Amino acid sequence: MAPTLELRKGAKVLYRSPVEDMWQTGELVHGSPTGEEWLVKNRFGRFWVPVTRLRPAPEPQPDH
Repeated sequence: MAPTLELRKGAKVLYRSPVEDMWQTGELVHGSPTGEEWLVKNRFGRFWVPVTRLRPAPEPQPDH
């Protein structure tokens, strides 16, 4: 079963970068007034990302 995308502050997400067309990991900061975009932060800065480009980040796997 695929994980559900939770649109809430602090949620970890994967997003499709509009600049490099590759998946990157980030953290949701807050939604836009219309709810169509979320401000996502990562090590490169903060970016407004359309909700359609967001995916749930995979849960870290425990080391065995």
